Amino acid sequence: MREVFDIGSTELLTTVARSMRDLEARDGSPMADRIRGLIEGAGSTFVETARPSGVWQKISPTDFEAIYHGECENDPDTPLEVVLENAVELALFAVTVGVEVSSRISSSFDAGDLAEGYILDQVASFAADEMAQIATRRFARGEQHGPGHAALPYSPGYCGWNLSGQRALFAALKPEEIGITINESCLMSPIKSVSGVLVLAPVEAHCISPSFTCCSSCTTLDCQERAAGLTAR
Repeated sequence: MREVFDIGSTELLTTVARSMRDLEARDGSPMADRIRGLIEGAGSTFVETARPSGVWQKISPTDFEAIYHGECENDPDTPLEVVLENAVELALFAVTVGVEVSSRISSSFDAGDLAEGYILDQVASFAADEMAQIATRRFARGEQHGPGHAALPYSPGYCGWNLSGQRALFAALKPEEIGITINESCLMSPIKSVSGVLVLAPVEAHCISPSFTCCSSCTTLDCQERAAGLTAR
């Protein structure tokens, strides 16, 4: 099964409003009004220029194993390999907020409008991450599974899955259909895009201890927050 989908930019902006509030200055700050204005301006620019779209496609465990090990450059031990042992269903995915908003970010920085560029960059990043969550929900809602299961996205370049994995992933998924490509360094264009695999598995399978080789160089350990969010549902 394969699905290509679009989301309205206004609808997407509404879903990331809470994250955008984290960009605001504290009450009483002399910069509060200035930053609030930048956030509002970034929101308007995003609605005007973003073209959010995505694609996901189911894949068998055997076929994904070939993609995952692709160029044999992954860490010797990775969290995803452990999660996959208990996977119920898998799907490749790629999402983007489009090329125009990414170009607008670059133009702001090139023009020396650093604050404007930074705020728009953050808004677009929030939106791209939310698009990955939307793809995850669209994939999971069509699967028959009992209680205690959840789907999460995992991406090349994180958690020991080498970025070179993009080549095999793109060859199988063909996200060029929605305008996403990769260069020789496996970096995506548009920049504000996310790709990877969606894993539907028991909740406890996603609750990984940060004890893998890749964890020692991780500065965020976002996996722990994601797992906590699953167990709190």
